[in-house]
Amino acid sequence: MKIPLYVEMNGRRILVVGGGSVGARRALKFLEAGARVTVVSLEFHEKLVEEASSNPRLKLVRADASDEEILEKMIGGSDIVVVATDNPIINKHTVEIARRLGRLVNNATDAGNTDIIVPFEVEAYGLRVAVTSEGRSGIAARTAATRIKQMLEADRELRTLFTAMEKAKKYLKKRISKAKERIPVYFEIEADPEFKRHVARLDSESAWRRAKEIIDREALKHLRESS
Repeated sequence: MKIPLYVEMNGRRILVVGGGSVGARRALKFLEAGARVTVVSLEFHEKLVEEASSNPRLKLVRADASDEEILEKMIGGSDIVVVATDNPIINKHTVEIARRLGRLVNNATDAGNTDIIVPFEVEAYGLRVAVTSEGRSGIAARTAATRIKQMLEADRELRTLFTAMEKAKKYLKKRISKAKERIPVYFEIEADPEFKRHVARLDSESAWRRAKEIIDREALKHLRESS
């Protein structure tokens, strides 16, 4: 069973086996996230060649991926292995070697035999949502992502809530240091009728001020209890 995770990619070592259009898309996505990417192939998509000319985090290795000795050495120096060739034998061997060496696999050729799924992703005013069908229908997943983005962008009340609570969270961390003591305060703010009214009126500043009042009150209460 797979669970959704957001993993920091900055500095991660990504090996992409396959330099075609699919490999290029995956390589560029990981590069955009800050990873160091190596692509091994006999031929490279023009976008990879162009990017490699100016990006030192992208390395193109012209080699035959069917050579298991070369492949094993390159996989051993990677954190994540992307499988993206049109050769099922190479893909199968790549997955087998990666798993034997304890590396996570993003198999772009077989969603049923992969450790990592690269989802469609949307972002709106700081909220990020990842959508996947786990290989059942990429078109449906992409359509769902588009509709989710439209819904988020149209929801002004949610945007107001996000803006107010983003400020409140930063302030709460300054006033109350212990995480277990902060959690009840979040729920108290969320349930507060006055805070809710300000959010419904799309007044993020008033909502933030009300949240601050609640935080100050709770922080003072914790201070008295600890003294």
